Amino acid sequence: MSENKLVYIASPYAGDIQQNVEFAKAACRYAMEQNCTPIAVHLLYPQFLDDNDPIQRESGLRMGYRVLEACDELWLCGSRISTGMAMELKEAKKLGIPVREISAEQIQGGFTMEKKYGVWAMRSAGSVCGAAQSWCKHGGKPMEFDTMEQAESYAKRLNESCYSPNVHYAAKEMERSLNQGSGFSMRM
Repeated sequence: MSENKLVYIASPYAGDIQQNVEFAKAACRYAMEQNCTPIAVHLLYPQFLDDNDPIQRESGLRMGYRVLEACDELWLCGSRISTGMAMELKEAKKLGIPVREISAEQIQGGFTMEKKYGVWAMRSAGSVCGAAQSWCKHGGKPMEFDTMEQAESYAKRLNESCYSPNVHYAAKEMERSLNQGSGFSMRM
């Protein structure tokens, strides 16, 4: 593979948008690790265009085709080809741009999106100290649980032993982290 190819990342956007955005970010990181320069228009254009508005969606696709013209390759990422990806694939073939299929396993190759859960502490405005909220911490860091059930159990114990009617604890999913191997971590 030649160094620093400009690759157009095509992966699903609609549906589970949060998960699909995380996958697109992982696909971009994978491309970067292959000494390529990734471009994922579906990470950029939804920042200012509404994908549910047909006119804005068409504008996004048209702008994406213009970006695709400048790319050395189109990478179809993952096992599902969305409607938008199928249109990008058709345009790449029309332009004579090489297409590579990249599996989720290749992209994730050691990367996992870890779900972690914590306990959210909430103090009401009726408290002498005023309203506040924060993660429950131990050693200065938010406590993390592997399952929602573990976090709920801990929150329940805190609520049962709490003597203040102004304080309440609730289990909550924490911001996901992209982890690889030994100690690499990036907040999403």
